[in-house]
Amino acid sequence: MKRLLNVFALAAAFSPLAALPATAQLFQLYHGVAEVRGQSVQNEGFEHSLANEYRRLALYEADDMVDWIDAERFAQKTIASARGETVEPERLEDWTLAEAQLPALTSSRHRLLRAFERDARILAPHASARAQAQFDCWVEQAEEGHQQAHIAACREGFLDAMLEIDARLANYELDRIERDYPAK
Repeated sequence: MKRLLNVFALAAAFSPLAALPATAQLFQLYHGVAEVRGQSVQNEGFEHSLANEYRRLALYEADDMVDWIDAERFAQKTIASARGETVEPERLEDWTLAEAQLPALTSSRHRLLRAFERDARILAPHASARAQAQFDCWVEQAEEGHQQAHIAACREGFLDAMLEIDARLANYELDRIERDYPAK
């Protein structure tokens, strides 16, 4: 019985530490977060920019929000993107979202994917990476639903990046038209 009480006492003593980033890394509960913590990726092209954006989100969720599950999700996206793998924006079906949130998130995801189909990842790689990461941030914060300022910040970050993408795509179309159909 004394041994059992000692185990409970030890567990109780360490339980407040479980929320600390260093403690989580010490016990390696979240391998992805530990891996991206020391990662440095050059900001060359969409995949590397996306890796940096997801790294920022992963560390924010781990260190500031103490949300280790979402931190690990973004860390895994960081790792995959840094390897050059295609990482898609979050699928809304994978999240528990309020009905009122779905129209804006659905149309925003479609807007992002349409921009990607028009080569936004090539023409505006950094803005595309920001847009995707901010969309995922928006989805994650919307599911939690209690930090309205964070939801708004992610949404605004997404919209700002999309405006930059839209401008770049429009300029590309004008340049292409002028090149392919010069004035006579």
